[in-house]
Amino acid sequence: MDTNAQPVVSGQLVELKDRSGLSIRAIARAMGYQNASSIQRYFSSDYVKPALPSDFVAKLLPVLVGRGDRPITREEVLALAPTALTDLEAASAPIRAATALDLKGQVAAGLWMEAGLFETDAISSTTIAGDLRFPSRSQYLLEINGESLNRIARDGDFILCLDYLEAGIEIKSGDLAVVERSRDGGHTIERTAKRIVRRNGMIELQPESDDPRFQEPVIFNEHDEEATEVRIIAKILSVIRQID
Repeated sequence: MDTNAQPVVSGQLVELKDRSGLSIRAIARAMGYQNASSIQRYFSSDYVKPALPSDFVAKLLPVLVGRGDRPITREEVLALAPTALTDLEAASAPIRAATALDLKGQVAAGLWMEAGLFETDAISSTTIAGDLRFPSRSQYLLEINGESLNRIARDGDFILCLDYLEAGIEIKSGDLAVVERSRDGGHTIERTAKRIVRRNGMIELQPESDDPRFQEPVIFNEHDEEATEVRIIAKILSVIRQID
């Protein structure tokens, strides 16, 4: 064996990266990782496993397929994965290119923020792709405003949100979520981001912060009529941090 040769799978990945014209950092950002260090090891000659993790390849598909002067094919990306991808059904997933998600303003992490303060007519487009497990139409980005999630998402970070109803998924205790509250007969709509915790029919909206101002959860009973004024609208799938 040539000791100077790069292992097959990492060498193939590097070749696809070069063809795509993307840097490792750009690929990481498009996959939803915060920085290049999250995926750097897979491009290194030190990575000697025969295949890349199936969940990594599933996220890589919409980022690389179709890019380059000689467009990268789905089969070339799937060749990096184990033979079977049944756990993610990536092998039978429909072919789709990376879909740029919309940035739909801000959401409060600390206090409730009125909808009029974060919803604007000017929705920004991004180059960040969504989570391959869910339809792109069910996903969007919000910018965090506040410090009550700073253990997970800091002020100014982006969060990848999945519309619960659109995606048809269940709300689970422990989920990070965007929550909406209506007041004044529906004239005032407010939203915030918190962790959902269910206890004996009660729902707690808990902060995730080291800021002493944000330690008390918001508690409501989902069986009370007043609880209809509070609803969970999106699950937070990941956090994306901008690096200057």
